[in-house]
Amino acid sequence: MKTKEYAMREMIIDQCLGTGREFTREELQAEVNKGLESRGMLPVRSKGTILQDIGEMNEKFYRVYQMYGIVSEQRGRKHYYRYRDGIESIYNRELTAEEIERLQEVRSLLQGLRGMPQLEWIDEMAARFDQNIMGSERSIASFEDGTPGDAQFFLQCFNAISHKQVLTIKYGPFGAEAKERIIHPYYLKQYLRRWYLYATIEGKQFVTCFSLDRVRSARINNEVEYRESAIDFNHYFDDIVGVTHPQAGVVEEVVVEGDSWAEYYLRTLPIHPLQQLESLGEEGCRVTMRLMVNRELEREILSYGEHLRVKAPEHFRQRIILLHKTLSEASDDSAEKVL
Repeated sequence: MKTKEYAMREMIIDQCLGTGREFTREELQAEVNKGLESRGMLPVRSKGTILQDIGEMNEKFYRVYQMYGIVSEQRGRKHYYRYRDGIESIYNRELTAEEIERLQEVRSLLQGLRGMPQLEWIDEMAARFDQNIMGSERSIASFEDGTPGDAQFFLQCFNAISHKQVLTIKYGPFGAEAKERIIHPYYLKQYLRRWYLYATIEGKQFVTCFSLDRVRSARINNEVEYRESAIDFNHYFDDIVGVTHPQAGVVEEVVVEGDSWAEYYLRTLPIHPLQQLESLGEEGCRVTMRLMVNRELEREILSYGEHLRVKAPEHFRQRIILLHKTLSEASDDSAEKVL
């Protein structure tokens, strides 16, 4: 689907139905083609295109209002389409036509990726677009915002990946001087509110994870040829928790045991989608996972406090014991300062 043409077709259909009149499919197609041709776009040839557009408009309308906005009635051999009584437009008229068109283009581009592994966030993003574009009078769902850096650079990185473009970015830790890097972007992933970009630095072979909230600036670099990645990102995260993929990481059998309190959360909020959970009755449970040990796994284990214990591998067990001790000592020092 060409997103610009689709967005324009939908806007023309909305303008037609917004008059309060009924239209046949043929009449709508004629109006759509007239509008497309006036903008230098190709006309619609397929009879099913307009019907698909109506179905997509109804699907988006239903996500916001829990009812279909476009209704039809058959009289003789023809179907007549109109907006449901009381509806004048599918759009939030506080937005300009140009803003609606841009939002629809982005939404259509995202919808083309629905169903792919690791891209479950697209449905959430589409729902957010629907609620903004269509201007629901009541809030149906709330969405957790990302960071300011996400909002500033997400779409730019998304487009660079889509069009296989090299980026020059300025990137650096908080409070430190940012360094300029030329990168080949491949993948975006969200974890704990933040968005992360996976890319290779020019001249390097391994993939680096960049946090978008540490990007200071980004621009397209047309002087460097884009280099594809051989990594299958649909399975890149199968053996890690979070976003950090250790360069020299080794997949190990990680075994943890938790009490009955931890068991409930481990069942409803798994540490990893591929974990194996075994109930131990009153003693709690045992979870087995084949993973690389990284910082996110450490934080996940520590978040359970004394309710969760690492049994294997031994180096990871010792690491968690040390971290528990360090955190406990830091907590004691803070309490003494307060007293």
